[in-house]
Amino acid sequence: MIKAVLFDLDMTLIDFMKMKRAASNAAAKAMVKAGLKMDVKKAEKLLFDKYITDIEGEDVFQKFLKEHNGDERVLAAAINAYLKEKINHLKPYPKVKQVLKKLKGKGIKIGIVTDAPRLKAYMRLDAMGIADLFELVVGREDTGRLKPSKLPFKRALKILKLKPSSVLHVGDWPERDVKGAKSVGIKTCLAKYGQSPGKYVKPDYEIDRFEEIPDIVEAERLNSKGQGIINVKCAGCGNKFEAVVSNVDKKRALKNDEFFCSKKCFEEEV
Repeated sequence: MIKAVLFDLDMTLIDFMKMKRAASNAAAKAMVKAGLKMDVKKAEKLLFDKYITDIEGEDVFQKFLKEHNGDERVLAAAINAYLKEKINHLKPYPKVKQVLKKLKGKGIKIGIVTDAPRLKAYMRLDAMGIADLFELVVGREDTGRLKPSKLPFKRALKILKLKPSSVLHVGDWPERDVKGAKSVGIKTCLAKYGQSPGKYVKPDYEIDRFEEIPDIVEAERLNSKGQGIINVKCAGCGNKFEAVVSNVDKKRALKNDEFFCSKKCFEEEV
């Protein structure tokens, strides 16, 4: 049974690349307006390309302007524009807040395992209005290692005081999130809506929408009790619905058409 759900942050809870590109483009426009001798489109491309090589870098603007003869006035304009646009785009994916609250309401602990510095992770969570929902945030400085290293996940398990089999990790990067969590025995879920490129590593579950996570938690709860969920058709009205059956009887149940979606359908049939 799942007692805790761990999440990657960027591209799992938030569309980080959309935010980063919008903020970077705003900074590039501000640089040109403040006097940088460069075409806006070229500045946007070159600055974003530099960010991609150092996604959490603290001095990307300084390095960029040093290469292109920009002064402190241009730097100040860039930083102000970047921060303003960043705040405008720091919004979670649809249904994130509702799902997190639903999990908490069921007594499920939730946490973050991210390659971002812990302070930056908390800043993003706070800007999205969800920081108070998390029991823990494991950032890059907590272990000095990035995913798929086992260490960040082991750190999370130690804080939670839970066995790996009772924890689910949700992330967008198969080579980092899925591989790393699986290596310590944590159940895995790939967030396909934000999936990063790279080698595919098979997870236990895959989702197209964040709101599918409670269904996985429920499926694991039933499985721990020797039960499962199957899709069946009502023998009365013909409507399709989900039925809970024992795992032992699952194959037999799939061949049996005696399922009713309501007491009314059953009474009408018999």
